Amino acid sequence: MVIYIVAPARVYTGGPTALFQLCRELRANGIDAVMAFYGDVSMDPVHPNYKKYHCPWVALNSVKDDENSILIVPETALDKIHCFRKAKRIIYWLAVDNYVLSLCKPSKIDFILYIARNYLFDLYNIVNAFATKNIQVYYNAFVAKYVKSLIDSGKISIPKADLHIAQSMYAKEFLLSHGIDNNDIMLLREPLEEEFLGIARKVKCDIKSNVIAWNSRKAYPVAPKLVNILRKRGHIVLELKNVGKERMIKILLKSKVFIDVGIHPGRDRPPREATALDNITIVNNHGGCYRYEDCMVPTEFKWNCYFDCNTNYNKHAEDIEHYLENYEYYIKQFQIAKQFVLSEPYVYQNDVKYIIKRLHEIASG
Repeated sequence: MVIYIVAPARVYTGGPTALFQLCRELRANGIDAVMAFYGDVSMDPVHPNYKKYHCPWVALNSVKDDENSILIVPETALDKIHCFRKAKRIIYWLAVDNYVLSLCKPSKIDFILYIARNYLFDLYNIVNAFATKNIQVYYNAFVAKYVKSLIDSGKISIPKADLHIAQSMYAKEFLLSHGIDNNDIMLLREPLEEEFLGIARKVKCDIKSNVIAWNSRKAYPVAPKLVNILRKRGHIVLELKNVGKERMIKILLKSKVFIDVGIHPGRDRPPREATALDNITIVNNHGGCYRYEDCMVPTEFKWNCYFDCNTNYNKHAEDIEHYLENYEYYIKQFQIAKQFVLSEPYVYQNDVKYIIKRLHEIASG
């Protein structure tokens, strides 16, 4: 039995990180696990941030299609293994929303109609966003509503697999609602990278500054508007977008509040990273952040702002200022969430042991 974990070459994001973590953990448990890269493998396909995992690799197109091979493939890369007929396949559901979008990509007309129906009141900002090529926040809001409508329609098809691995309860409930048997779904709650966990145990809250950090990568329009108000009020607000791991840690060690109001297609890392580094973390109350098991941020800090809403920006700004002024009080409410994040490596090890049992069953079956 050889386990091939399918991943894109030279990509460093949350998804590939989870894939490398799984490969390392399987190998630590005596399983012959190998990374199988698609894309350009003429150069070293292992991103430098993953060298520490010491995972062997092959090109996906060199994997033997036989009964001894088991492919673990993320939900957005199913098209990369269509030629395999004999190998067993396991789908690793890292981001439900991304899978839905890969099946039913929306058109530009759909987006324009969405803007016309929902954001005419915001015409000045929309025109400016198009002019400055910053339209992504509106597209994020559109995509969230579009994905939800498709999921609610029940028309999303789930491909056949020998097993489904769910990274979140959000993913598991999606699979259950689309006819997958509970016995064919296994939870795998991957931890943060060691750099975050090690530093999280030594955070000194008394040297933090009144700094606010925000995740703009998947943000909805409400987030940048709130950020602008906070900056006009004299607050330091730092954007976290393509900052790299070291810079991310440096900012979150300094900041007291982290805003991540946007798309949550899975059990996202940034809210967990911020919580681990003692930030009052504000998220959107849906998707991978809706269920307590996926995101243990206290209810008060999960905003009911699914797509676009009648937002009282001044009220939100005042709330954030209140959190900054009373940081020592509010950060105590995040300690349960932080302790769970710190315990995730042990949860993960147990999850992997159960998966290994199923791998042996699949290989012998």
